[in-house]
Amino acid sequence: MLAELSNTIATLIGIFVALLGAFLFAFWIAMGIWTFNDIRSRTRDWLAIVLASLLVLVFPLVGLVLYIMVRPRDTLADVFDRALEEESLLRELEATLSCYSCGLPVQESWNFCSNCHSQLRFACASCGKAMRHEWSICVHCGADQLEQGPMGGEGQINSGNRPDVSAAEANAARMEVETRFRPSQESSSRR
Repeated sequence: MLAELSNTIATLIGIFVALLGAFLFAFWIAMGIWTFNDIRSRTRDWLAIVLASLLVLVFPLVGLVLYIMVRPRDTLADVFDRALEEESLLRELEATLSCYSCGLPVQESWNFCSNCHSQLRFACASCGKAMRHEWSICVHCGADQLEQGPMGGEGQINSGNRPDVSAAEANAARMEVETRFRPSQESSSRR
């Protein structure tokens, strides 16, 4: 009976050791797989991927602790998301209108900058509709803005440089622009 009991205990210990060995082997393989997947999500450098995986497989627990200490903090997905967010913010900033003179944000409907009082829009000499300084042509009639344009930031027509426009026509166009986009007397007296 004592021999049977010792055989049973030896069999149970053998099963326990085999299960423990299988568990430790599975844990060792799982650490290697986890390390491989984790380092692949953090870098594209194959040398770093192989070295990190070997470190964990050769020195199981110590290698895992060392790997966790030296691995890159951000995953490639995090880096990509951050780059997309920065690009989105840059595009949003570029889409925001700003004063060509002082650079402060302005609204599309404003004719003058609230900070530096520069004229933001002027009338097209061809159709009379409002144009912005950064436009190369009038978006309403297609007139070339290079022939028109602000002189000294006042929004006057630069028709004096065109040979086909008389001085009287140029002065009439200047007066029309000044009356159309000048602030009222009330707002100019507040300055």
